Amino acid sequence: MRTIKYPSDLTDEQWALVKELIPVYPGGRPRKTSMRDVLDAIFYLVRTGCQWRYLPKDFPPKSTVWRYFDEWRHNGTLEAIHDRLREKVRRKEGKERTPSAGSIDSQSVPAPQGGEQRGYDAHKKVKGRKRHIVVDTLGLLLAVVVTAASSDDAAAAPQALGRLTEEEFPRLRLLWVDQKYHNHALYGWVAEHGHYHLEVVRRPEGAKGFVLLPKRWVAERTFAWLKRYRRLTVDRERSTLSCEAMIRLAMIHVMLNRLCPTGEEQEFHYRMVG
Repeated sequence: MRTIKYPSDLTDEQWALVKELIPVYPGGRPRKTSMRDVLDAIFYLVRTGCQWRYLPKDFPPKSTVWRYFDEWRHNGTLEAIHDRLREKVRRKEGKERTPSAGSIDSQSVPAPQGGEQRGYDAHKKVKGRKRHIVVDTLGLLLAVVVTAASSDDAAAAPQALGRLTEEEFPRLRLLWVDQKYHNHALYGWVAEHGHYHLEVVRRPEGAKGFVLLPKRWVAERTFAWLKRYRRLTVDRERSTLSCEAMIRLAMIHVMLNRLCPTGEEQEFHYRMVG
């Protein structure tokens, strides 16, 4: 039984929201490892940015924590937890279970290590990977895809948009995008495969520097949330599967703290979306 507590640890109320979603395999030997301790170790790693082998010794062994992380990123457990919490947050905010509108955006981050899908974003002058996210009007994650930083935003968008199935998001009708997604090939893909349409939010004519665009700023805020998790400030993962898993884990932690504030941080309140 662990006696040391860290700010990233789950509270009893937060653990109660996720424990039933951890898969149990009947017929096997009883688990000796606490799944709560495994999740606490993973959240510690994502929040602090430490390496796997530097996990504090009061957590389960690094090999055990990694084995469960590897299992959950492959078998859909992280997606199941994430999507269930997203529904709970939306309900708490007085929204329907699924969104009717959202936004797509991308962010290039350095990736100094080797691994798949690495490139150079000449516009941002970043060598690494690019995160493509789709969020609802609350900034909650609907889909994420990681590509090389050299990927064109409009060309890579179908990979993320392809995960917005009508079965899972039946109410979705509108996605706000910026001018980098003004692309006829992308419009053609959406007309053929999407059940929603894209609306370009343009910068005011003659504007210079940073401009807060209506509707579009919500995605930027989500990227700011992710950057609070030091594991995500630089992409050190070997595979894009791990990158996407780490992003979902960060959002799971964000949503758990929205649903059950710990008192460590000021309670969050959404601002009105412009």
